[in-house]
Amino acid sequence: MRLSSPQIGYELRLDYLQGLEDLESPLHQMLLRLHSPPTIATCRRVEAGGRFAGGLDRQAALLQAAARAGCQWVDVEVESVNRRGVNFLQQFAPAKVIVSYHDNRKTSPLGAIYRRLSRMPVQIVKIASYARNLADNLTFHRLLKAHARRRPKLLCFAMGPAGLPSRLLALQWGCPFTYASVGNHLAVAPGQLPAEIMRTVYRVDRLDRRTQLFGVVGTHAAISLSPAMQNAAFQAKHVNAIYLPCQTSRLKDFLTFARQMGFRGFSVTMPYKRAIIEALAWLDPLAKRLGACNTVALQNGKWVGWNTDAAAVVEVLTKRLRLAGSRILILGAGGAARAAAYALRAEDAELFIAARREASADRLARSVSAQVIPWDSAEGLDVDAVINSTPVGMPPHTEAVPIDLARLRARVVFDMVYYPLETRFLAEARGRGLTTISGLEMLVAQGARQFEIWTGLAAPRALMEQAIRQTLDHSSGG
Repeated sequence: MRLSSPQIGYELRLDYLQGLEDLESPLHQMLLRLHSPPTIATCRRVEAGGRFAGGLDRQAALLQAAARAGCQWVDVEVESVNRRGVNFLQQFAPAKVIVSYHDNRKTSPLGAIYRRLSRMPVQIVKIASYARNLADNLTFHRLLKAHARRRPKLLCFAMGPAGLPSRLLALQWGCPFTYASVGNHLAVAPGQLPAEIMRTVYRVDRLDRRTQLFGVVGTHAAISLSPAMQNAAFQAKHVNAIYLPCQTSRLKDFLTFARQMGFRGFSVTMPYKRAIIEALAWLDPLAKRLGACNTVALQNGKWVGWNTDAAAVVEVLTKRLRLAGSRILILGAGGAARAAAYALRAEDAELFIAARREASADRLARSVSAQVIPWDSAEGLDVDAVINSTPVGMPPHTEAVPIDLARLRARVVFDMVYYPLETRFLAEARGRGLTTISGLEMLVAQGARQFEIWTGLAAPRALMEQAIRQTLDHSSGG
């Protein structure tokens, strides 16, 4: 739990404990060792989504013991109050009381819920429900705005991947505090992030009304590495901004959310790089030729777009090759291969396309005047560089390689896969004395160009790379 002041507090989930007899004394000693930070005691019953299977009297006794031990707050779910009446809330002195409502399936009618719970003798009303889409975050925002000065105080946010913006912006929106998991421990609610990530990556306690909003939209945006990279860049350049993960199954849902929240720009990931074009007032010529856009900025009140993936391919290869006249083999024919092919043909490189789906390779080759190579024959080529734009080498198949380098004659090996950082394909290439380019270098290059489009500032590339490495180390437990 992160309070709006510089304090850090704890929620103690008593329903997760085994052997709850004689709770008061050991709990008191633990709080003394923690120097008595703000602490919430919660004993969530099974019917309210918790693990406590006991009766209401036993639940009340445990929360009373926690209050006597020094917990400043107790959280009582509304289901218990509904069974016993509001008098159930008046037995936990000296602790203050939070009455909580949870819906793990959908976003409920929040206004009516708050009006009912706010009549109870409590200091905070907590409402948490599952976000099925990004627009649900707007419901929480409106509710907090409407009740900002009322008592009891309102604490509300959305659960689930689509609800991440409401958790990250909770303090800015006026919540008295927000929740996070401790260290690398598993979250106790869907969408809950580690406290260290909330504080260092998103700096949730430093957001204010002038903070600009950016983000990444995609069907798997909740696991994107871009928030770590872009938020590190904002912090390094003293830009008052936050970059949010915006996960949704409908692009229109995101656009509604972005417009109403006043986003200044955003990144676009799969599967929306083509669909986003219809929403733009202007598109840069390369992105138009590609039919794909991964970067959007708000200019003069209108969305305009670029493709920084293609420029990143040229940037990282130019450091190792003179592209004009170079022979380059591209493995794969998807979106990443398409960006590479169009960008490299614009630099007068000679291209060869090989894909397991030869029809896809043929379509891409025709569009850029490249030569199609049967997948099984690609290893016999003599080229200056080979680019792996396939997912081969990613978990769980980290020992796989797209082709055998023993037969391929090439000077440069470029693997667009960035997790793991050192794919087997790159390791084998380095072992053969070849020049290698990792997917991480391209990821940083395209992200740096996005940052520069949004801010007009030079991107701190070394820090952006460091942020991604730290995030990958954290996620792997390293």
